Amino acid sequence: MEQRLLWGLAAAILAVLIAGWGVMICRYHKLKKGIALMKRERKEREQEIELDRRKAEIVSLQSQINPHFLYNTLEVIRSEAIMNQDMDAAEMAEALANYFRYNISKRKDFVTVGEELDNIDNYISIQKRRFGERISYQVVFHSQEEEARHALIPKLILQPLVENSIYHGLEKKAEGGTVTVHITVTSQRLIIQVEDDGPGMDPQTLERVEQQIQGIRRAALTLEASKDKHGGIALANIHQRIQMLYGREYGLTFSATRQVGAEAEITIPYRTE
Repeated sequence: MEQRLLWGLAAAILAVLIAGWGVMICRYHKLKKGIALMKRERKEREQEIELDRRKAEIVSLQSQINPHFLYNTLEVIRSEAIMNQDMDAAEMAEALANYFRYNISKRKDFVTVGEELDNIDNYISIQKRRFGERISYQVVFHSQEEEARHALIPKLILQPLVENSIYHGLEKKAEGGTVTVHITVTSQRLIIQVEDDGPGMDPQTLERVEQQIQGIRRAALTLEASKDKHGGIALANIHQRIQMLYGREYGLTFSATRQVGAEAEITIPYRTE
């Protein structure tokens, strides 16, 4: 009888221990999920803070530049070039004035695809003075052109990709190459691809670039590292801007093949004015 009582007591204690262990395991998993959520939220806050800091630096830079002085100076240079019948210099001064006017203007944060393409035209005109016929540039519309040109996109989101293709792609080829912008409009999305036929990159370099874009390598996402030596906005910054504006289902992807070329693709919602 006494032995039965002991066995019953032991069984009851064991049942309590098992139940307690189950509660502990459940609490542990909840705590683990809570910590992971906190880390994710902290990472998102850090990205938001970093983006705000970059915006503040851009605004600060803009405020240091007197645009009227800049435009007037370029107009004087253009006029002098015309009087001297140096039309190449006149055209370059005009393209540079238009380029700065677009980049420095604080008028709006969103522009049409057409406005962004016009800015790229000015940028390419300037670059052709340096690279000559080594650089070719073209835009291919895979849907109705007028519809695509009126789509709204964040300002200065395409020109940095073209700049990236030139400096990290075509500049490395002695014979030069072509930058092609592909634009596609669906019922809900705007898809823009910027590709070049430069030297591409090896898988290891591509992996590092993809990690930077996704924000895995936090050290690479400082302001200094996110700007290349030519001052272009990094792919990672563009990806973060898109996701903060539209959500995580949108963004930028990057692919490259050695001796074939590279391609950056932007996907955002299709919206018009």
